[in-house]
Amino acid sequence: MKLPVEFTGLEGRCLYQEKPVRFFNQSHKGWTHPYEYQNNGSNLHSAGCGIFSLAVVIQRMCGLEADVNALADFSCSCGGRGDDGTDRPALLAGLTKAGLAEKYGFRYDGDGLVNDHEQLWQTLSAGGCAMCNLRVGHIVAVIDCRLQDGERQMLVVDSAHESDAPKVREKVRQVLPGSEILNPSINQAGLTVGASASYAMYWMPVSAAIDFNLLHKIS
Repeated sequence: MKLPVEFTGLEGRCLYQEKPVRFFNQSHKGWTHPYEYQNNGSNLHSAGCGIFSLAVVIQRMCGLEADVNALADFSCSCGGRGDDGTDRPALLAGLTKAGLAEKYGFRYDGDGLVNDHEQLWQTLSAGGCAMCNLRVGHIVAVIDCRLQDGERQMLVVDSAHESDAPKVREKVRQVLPGSEILNPSINQAGLTVGASASYAMYWMPVSAAIDFNLLHKIS
């Protein structure tokens, strides 16, 4: 008898450096909490990549598993929800002003969207994190770095688990076992006919990051 496939839920845990890293499955339609811009009807499932990335960074910085719904509400209240998703500079400035950035273990220097890869490397090497784009329109968290075969690489945590996406996969150097996300494949009749698998955590060249925000660790 064939056992049923166990699909990934709203989130999961992957062991990295002997500590659990929380990752999110944004594809899951259970993320129904509103994350709206001018009452446009969007929710975390459709627009929450910035919020999921922030939650990953918070866990990395201070070990706290933040309430994702509360982060979304705060973002909307402080102007962090923009017309094309999360306005990261506004959200991070709001967290700083409210004293929440310090609570979550990081410092944001108000430097907007940066494209200095040397600065990114130095921040990650010092224990900091980043929120960045790998492609326009989607935000991921960056939580660590390494020098591998002479190449500077960064560890990405991606709520859309795009390790096999056309614009990403050619730059993926290694995926992390345990960060697999298994979602149902549904046909036109609405029937589950299989499953698609991808990874939420993977190593990429530091040079693949664009438009990043640097979050510095508070010692």
